[in-house]
Amino acid sequence: MAAAAAAAVAAGAAYAPVLGGTVIATGISENDSMVQILHWIGFRTLAQNTALYDDSVDGWDSIKNLSMTDVDAMAKSFAARSTRKIIFGTNRTKFLKATIQWVRDFYRVSQTPTIVDLTETTFKLALRTAESRANIRKTLKDANNIPSDASPGLLVKESLWKDWEEKFENYLRLHLGASGVPLSYVIRENDNPDTTTVFTDFIRKTIACAPLNGEHYDADKLTVFNFIVSFTTGQPSGDWVKETATFSNGRRSMKALRAHFLGEGNKTRSLTSAESLRSTLHYKNERSMTFESFLTQCQKMFYIFDQQKEPMSEDAKIRFLFLAIQHQGLQVAVAALRAQRTAGTTLSYTACCNHLQTAVSELPEFIQRNRQISQVKVSSVSKGSGSIYNADGTINATGQIKDWNTLPMSDKRLVYKERKKLGVKYGSNGGGKAKKGSKTTFNSASDNNTIQQLRKQNNSLKRKIKAISIDTPDEEKDDEAEDAGDEFGGKNSKKKKN
Repeated sequence: MAAAAAAAVAAGAAYAPVLGGTVIATGISENDSMVQILHWIGFRTLAQNTALYDDSVDGWDSIKNLSMTDVDAMAKSFAARSTRKIIFGTNRTKFLKATIQWVRDFYRVSQTPTIVDLTETTFKLALRTAESRANIRKTLKDANNIPSDASPGLLVKESLWKDWEEKFENYLRLHLGASGVPLSYVIRENDNPDTTTVFTDFIRKTIACAPLNGEHYDADKLTVFNFIVSFTTGQPSGDWVKETATFSNGRRSMKALRAHFLGEGNKTRSLTSAESLRSTLHYKNERSMTFESFLTQCQKMFYIFDQQKEPMSEDAKIRFLFLAIQHQGLQVAVAALRAQRTAGTTLSYTACCNHLQTAVSELPEFIQRNRQISQVKVSSVSKGSGSIYNADGTINATGQIKDWNTLPMSDKRLVYKERKKLGVKYGSNGGGKAKKGSKTTFNSASDNNTIQQLRKQNNSLKRKIKAISIDTPDEEKDDEAEDAGDEFGGKNSKKKKN
């Protein structure tokens, strides 16, 4: 069947669609691809096939520019015809809509659609995949659920550039462009589509391969430009964006920022920072620097070298890791890893880190540190917590209990019993508030005991003070010396004597 179809194409005869598991051979034309697709979708007769071809399915561009509304209108129009009437039905309508998404996916990665090497089964599987991707994009757009902390914030100063650039790229990944591709494709470094890399998912492929031209790109680069302006206006970094303002091109503005912040001067400073880390970064113990913090600093150093186009190889990373470990308790683990590498075992940097992380978790200082943290107790439930239990499991008999009136009677009885046991007196309303005009106390048994002791001590001190303040005898008063000024014509001498 495939040979007959190929012969018919070569002879210029009408294309005969293939059926079942027949694979489409290389060399099929665009027009014949339309006939084959319509046949696979379910428009089997020549009249049906020709009618749809003539109406709107005559090429890849025609399919790409169709909308879901157009398909519904087409189905309604053909069903209402008196001649050449076609009832699409649910399945054929869905397959035709999915074909639009399938064709658009090719354009999203800068490729021309093709059905070469496909069969009817694999083609329909591809349509279902394209339909699922379209549904996901629609859900993301409708939700518009972008966290507020995802914003990179203002680009205030040069030292924040690397973190800001990474956050900004992530921010753009959260926004879908006009064609459904994340906006981060606008600021990617490569100008041409990356057709050599094997991507693990379709989204990453669209970011790396989306075309940097066309109507969709024109709309997306303006959106990115507006984002950049909002994050740089009023800052020194905004001066570099102003030079590109006449173009309203987010890609061009991002290139200007990168050219400034990643220039030779900044590159030298970044490399100096990375070299400083390489020469001073060591792991000694958990007290001076945790192993997790040490690995984070290592990753920061590797990232700087990568950004400055001087990446460290996997072997170089492992050698640095071994040299930077200066903890005596880890030397056995380091020696074991070195022995494995010497024996020819292939070990990645990540595998070595995981092995050492396990060894660190067995160090006495690590165990002690984590045990101390786990032993920290949360303070008891504060007043108004809404629970009859404290953090340690005891009943909250001394604090206020939120929503007391809504608690079940069984819980209330437990509280009453505990209060009676501790000698705590509460108002009859049970909510921890005394009745108006009552003398109800809210002190626990220990508080009452302390108050009683203080009162006894106070009474004792009062008695002592009273004893000390008794008047002295008259003879003692007479012995007290008068002021000399009063004796010789002072104020006392002028007093009228009785």
